[in-house]
Amino acid sequence: MKELVQNSRNSLLFYVNGNEIIESNAEPDWTLLWYLRNKLNLTGSKLGCGAGGCGACTVLISHCTDRYSGKIEHYTANACLAPLCSVDGCHVITVEGLGSVKNSNIHPVQSRLAEMFGTQCGFCTPGIIMSLYETVSMDDNNESPIMQDIEEAFDGHLCRCTGYRSILDAAKTFATDVDKYISIRESSTSKITSTTFDKCISYSSSILEWYRPISLDELLSLRHSYPGSASKLVFGNTAVQIERKFKHIQHHRLISITHIDELQQLKRTPNSYIIGAGITFTRLQSKLYEWKKEVNSDGGICEALIDQLKHFASAQIRNVASFGGCIVNASPM
Repeated sequence: MKELVQNSRNSLLFYVNGNEIIESNAEPDWTLLWYLRNKLNLTGSKLGCGAGGCGACTVLISHCTDRYSGKIEHYTANACLAPLCSVDGCHVITVEGLGSVKNSNIHPVQSRLAEMFGTQCGFCTPGIIMSLYETVSMDDNNESPIMQDIEEAFDGHLCRCTGYRSILDAAKTFATDVDKYISIRESSTSKITSTTFDKCISYSSSILEWYRPISLDELLSLRHSYPGSASKLVFGNTAVQIERKFKHIQHHRLISITHIDELQQLKRTPNSYIIGAGITFTRLQSKLYEWKKEVNSDGGICEALIDQLKHFASAQIRNVASFGGCIVNASPM
């Protein structure tokens, strides 16, 4: 255990809106939203419910999912739940990173909502813009969104002004299956960095320690050193953060398991489906659609799981929550 800590890094390195951020004094209990608003003065992302339910804090995160191929994954997430430590090596885009009137570089997603009166008080608008941006700009298969894609992307947002109709009307002009379709697909010019896989990172404060092992051996070593309640495994933090905020449960040592290759298996054999505990629901959903299209695939099982996932949580939660973690915690989302 001492050897692991000695070989670890003591600073975070990530990017926000194309700017390199090196944070040497990170507190493991800081959330990404707190850091954006209080340290970087990026107040566009709003603190609403603080529980991942309203979507006002939504940001776009890009990170490397495969250290060998360099594949980059882009997804929206609730910044109020995401630990700052979890974005080490990632690129974060906030609403300020898309464009602004001040800089005369407003993004088409922003202008479309404004032109079609898709805002009322504006509090929830930044998060909605980020979800729409991810939907129309970040499809790995270069497929333009349809109306259903846009509706599903908004399932993690609440507009307390009840302005849903104008928001959806504006958003759906980006869809391919409506008469008002306008093709907008801009390539991102923001600098993206791949996740730092090289070391087990560790950070500590007076009340909390954070570890992110990069191998199964390191994970087992950490759990051996801190067994039982001495440490808590965390993936998307969608349950642990809720426990902290509402149940006042304080875990003094968190072990993030997002970088363990053995937990990322996702494959099909003639007689079974192998789903790693660290697979997010979004990745699982995408793979199920792929399997469903394959010849001789058991469409019944895939169809049933796809249908079930549509009713589980929201897009932002599905993007970061792990399959195994939600089963272990019997998540009610």
